[in-house]
Amino acid sequence: MIRCLTFLICFLPAFIWALDETLPVEAPESAPEADDPEKLSEMIDTLNQASLQEAFRLLTSDYINGEELDSLEVNRSALQGMLSRLDFGAMLLTEKAVQESNSRFVFHAEKINRSTAYLRFGRYNKSGLKEMDAALKTFIAEKAITDLIVDLRSPQAQAEFAIASEILSRFRPPNELLFKIRRPGADRPTLFVSKSSGPNWSRNLILLVDRETGNVGEIIAAVLKRKSAPLIIGETTPGLTVEYRDVPIGEDRIMRYAIAEVVLDDDSSIFRKGIEPDIETPTPKESKHAIFDATQKDRSLTDFLYQKQRPRMNEAALVAGIDPEIDYYILRTNGKPTPWDKPPLQDRALQQAVDLLNANSFLESGRKTRR
Repeated sequence: MIRCLTFLICFLPAFIWALDETLPVEAPESAPEADDPEKLSEMIDTLNQASLQEAFRLLTSDYINGEELDSLEVNRSALQGMLSRLDFGAMLLTEKAVQESNSRFVFHAEKINRSTAYLRFGRYNKSGLKEMDAALKTFIAEKAITDLIVDLRSPQAQAEFAIASEILSRFRPPNELLFKIRRPGADRPTLFVSKSSGPNWSRNLILLVDRETGNVGEIIAAVLKRKSAPLIIGETTPGLTVEYRDVPIGEDRIMRYAIAEVVLDDDSSIFRKGIEPDIETPTPKESKHAIFDATQKDRSLTDFLYQKQRPRMNEAALVAGIDPEIDYYILRTNGKPTPWDKPPLQDRALQQAVDLLNANSFLESGRKTRR
């Protein structure tokens, strides 16, 4: 008997563990469908008008805090839900947000290196168009400049379609259908055709886009992607290719909603779809804004492309009998800031573009040498 008890005491835990392993394990309860926005949207979409009205009646009459669901609260909820479902089709803004949306974005153009130039729009308007023409004339005059990086990462919700067409005319041949504007109730769309005015860039082109690219920038990128197939670097754009109307609806409140849609020459639309880059290279928005602000103060983009390393002791310094690190250590010892305390700002999308062009130039020079 004692041997039997000893046997059971020794092997019973292992037996229970093995038995437990063979028993089916209940899966944890899944989250309610109401917690999943996609499932909730699908469920609501299957309800007809009568079912929706019944849902409102039940909530306003039988809900435990039904007295809070007065007509004002129901209308607020309905507007919030409608704006959420329309996504970029409509939005509620403040006057301050509308006025400040483009404060840091100004035109900038410069030559980055011997063969590469850079151009960034601030506001897509007539003033920006004149600045672009002046920069393009300078770049075209220099035969050594073979590549142009066009930065379209500036927001602008209120599109000037005529300006978009003028900008595109600088990169496309004349008399070419660029895009169309479709308006509800209109029999025919408005057509925008390229013109033979201003300088025309026909050399290599790279576009930079991201989540802040405005609707004019998206129109330019969409048309050029279809017709010129330039390399596009950055992030997927939001898909704002519509014409918006701003209407005040209360104190410091503006309702912005789409009243017309931009489509390409083949009637395809990118509204709420956006443009996917060829090379996904996200740049933190804070870094991009800081660099844009710095270039307004006459700083060159090369300061952020070619970073200076902290001087260090090496063989050349030993031979020369100098210590290149002495200044750094003196500042650190005295508790003073040094130029290397903070990590350098980086525009990853722009750096990616420049690195690719430099690599391509190196490979091309190698091919010519072998020939």
